[in-house]
Amino acid sequence: MAGGGVLMIEEYFITEDTLLLVPSGKNKTKIYDINGNYTIKKPVFDIINESCQYYGSSYGGRCVGAKKLLEMDYKLPIIMDEVKEVVVFPTCSPRLPKCIWICLNNIENYEKNKKNSIIKFTNKASYELSISYNTLENQILRATLLMMKLKRRKSTRKKVGKK
Repeated sequence: MAGGGVLMIEEYFITEDTLLLVPSGKNKTKIYDINGNYTIKKPVFDIINESCQYYGSSYGGRCVGAKKLLEMDYKLPIIMDEVKEVVVFPTCSPRLPKCIWICLNNIENYEKNKKNSIIKFTNKASYELSISYNTLENQILRATLLMMKLKRRKSTRKKVGKK
């Protein structure tokens, strides 16, 4: 992925500027963000869980909500921030140490590259993933469906409150 140097940080919460979180060695995560690239001494799943708590829920709570909205129960995308409509999704089972989490909001495009996939982000950065194009597309479609259902509920909620 193109970008500047990598800065070591101690805390990170997923925002609308997050691109993806990639496991990097034992208990480390490389964070790709519109504002730069960072490394943190925490596993990816800890950042996901702490970010859920930062926005007032838990990872388990976010999964229950996604299961209900999508009527699915594995490799679920989750709504990280309802207000700013930030949705993230895993590349494989979230409990696996190799799982990468991607922020739907900043994906510009994606394409096949032999057995891998390349994601192109809105800031012109790109990242090659060791997952099939079909797997990536399926996860993007799930996350998009979750985002659509979130937007629809927010829209409906506003209309119900009006007189």
